[in-house]
Amino acid sequence: MRKRFTPDRPAAILLIGSGGIGQRHIRGYARTGRATVHIIEPDERRREHCLSTYGIERAYAGVDDAPFDRYDAAVICSPAHTHVPLGLRCARAELPFFVEKPLSVDLDGVEELCEEVSRRALPVRVGYVRRSSTEAQELRRRALAGDVGELKLAYVNFSQDYRKYRPDYREIYYAKEATGGGVILDAASHAIDLLMWIMGPIAEVCGMHDRMVFEGVECEDTALMLLRFASGAMAQVSLNQFQKPNVQVFEIIGTEGNIRLDMASLSLSTDDSGEWKPLAHPRQFPAGADPLEIHEARFALQANLFLDTVSGEKTPLTTIEEARENLRVALALKESWRRRAFIRL
Repeated sequence: MRKRFTPDRPAAILLIGSGGIGQRHIRGYARTGRATVHIIEPDERRREHCLSTYGIERAYAGVDDAPFDRYDAAVICSPAHTHVPLGLRCARAELPFFVEKPLSVDLDGVEELCEEVSRRALPVRVGYVRRSSTEAQELRRRALAGDVGELKLAYVNFSQDYRKYRPDYREIYYAKEATGGGVILDAASHAIDLLMWIMGPIAEVCGMHDRMVFEGVECEDTALMLLRFASGAMAQVSLNQFQKPNVQVFEIIGTEGNIRLDMASLSLSTDDSGEWKPLAHPRQFPAGADPLEIHEARFALQANLFLDTVSGEKTPLTTIEEARENLRVALALKESWRRRAFIRL
């Protein structure tokens, strides 16, 4: 078991890539009070910004400049096409790491990375941040406990005006498929992660996607997806990244009722009255909280959970093997639309 982190011994974290998502991780670890973060950032302007804004004590211009053996864990926040080589670099240095989603943009090198992690028994997790929230954990607990009977269907709608939250979307990873852009590898992979976590392996997929509104990018901003699970259950997932309302609805339909997670609120319906019963759960956010604040706070929850993982505790964070299967599903959905066919996994 690795050392636990205390106020007298905060974790030494090496964060690789300090763009928008990297800075969200920096703020998340700062909120834990359990870690000191140093960064690797090749862009000088961004590097200086992090040093001055977040009080970062040390920044490296490149991976080769950083002494990996001096850190307790790494957090990889660079574009998705760099995740596998950076993960291999960490694994071969025996450094536990957390890597942002998706695990990659294709399957090249993914199996090798998983084997390196497994062989070295490294605590490695992947950034599907919604699992960090107590409401998602309670949704899963109740669904698997049989509160709505046998699980048969799921309806998911994760949609928002992405341009509001990332006005630089044309200049970041999102703009190109080769760097992990587009709604399928971005938002849809969060839905896939939650669905597999609750409903099990996915056996068959079908989907369509398109760039319907966004300009200046080559990736899709809209996707409609159908999933069939190994259990026989099914799911329908809808996403677009241009609508004005920010919608995050995850509903599971069982033989005895429906359970729904709407943003951070959990509710249950077991009859045809149209009434949804609010469900009590440990809440981090009041009803009607700002979606951006909810998302920001989840990064602190996630950081705490990863520190617990490195210390040897069991946590709900996504494993690298789960992220590998998620990537296979996402790539199959893209292939489904290219071939205009159902794809079996």
